[in-house]
Amino acid sequence: MKVSGAVRITVWTILCGFVAMALGSPVGAATPFPKSAGDFQPHRATYDLTLEREQSTPDIAAATGRLQFEWADGCSGWTVNQSSRIFLERSEGPVVDFGWSISSWEAKRGDHYRFSIRHYADGRKTDERQGEAHLSAPGQQGTATFNTPEEREVKLPSGTVLPSWHSFELLDQARRGALPLWRMVFDGSGDNDGYAGVSVHKLRSYKGEEAFDEFEALRGEPSWRLHMAYFEPERGEMLPINEQTLRLYRNGIADELRFDYGDFTLEGHLAKLEELPDAGC
Repeated sequence: MKVSGAVRITVWTILCGFVAMALGSPVGAATPFPKSAGDFQPHRATYDLTLEREQSTPDIAAATGRLQFEWADGCSGWTVNQSSRIFLERSEGPVVDFGWSISSWEAKRGDHYRFSIRHYADGRKTDERQGEAHLSAPGQQGTATFNTPEEREVKLPSGTVLPSWHSFELLDQARRGALPLWRMVFDGSGDNDGYAGVSVHKLRSYKGEEAFDEFEALRGEPSWRLHMAYFEPERGEMLPINEQTLRLYRNGIADELRFDYGDFTLEGHLAKLEELPDAGC
């Protein structure tokens, strides 16, 4: 078993992957970032993770875990903090205990990004990656600098966007019925140079009355079931390195997560939701 990179709940299919390269709209000058609190709800969410039995191999006996996610308005930029810890039990052998944490900041112009990513095993840090990225403009070329574990510089190709920009663009496209969407997204994670091709395809739409009404922030909110696939940045790669599906609400809150790791699949269900107050910017 190999779990690479970090699972993102951004708002980041094999079926439409290369079709979306042609159909995805060009990145325009207008920002997709929300213009009012009604367009996006900053929030802190906790998800309980469990094994999806039918999509996992028989040698995986059980899996439990928790994912915590915070997406906030930091006035000059968007901050995302995410952490997870997962316990995976095989039919034979010891329990595998792994997790990660991500802290990031992205300028509201979509051209500057800072990140810190840590991976853990058995509760101890195993590696850390820190750095920042600059783009000439969203969808243009740029440079990423990694400070740890070693200093190095990565050239980002034309067409690259940063994760919050991509998330808000995805929300905008979903609202307008303009999916599928293909983008090259840099977030600093993964086993490559921190960026990947991301394909997003809508599986179905939900009306507001179909919302999960346990949480006030979701009541009456329309939503979409999305499938997301991540591809190596090299052209010609046909198989994704990572897949996930999620239910994304119009205000940016996600639920009904599913992460496919190949030999096992995890489901994530919203257990706690806190609406963050207006930043007063």
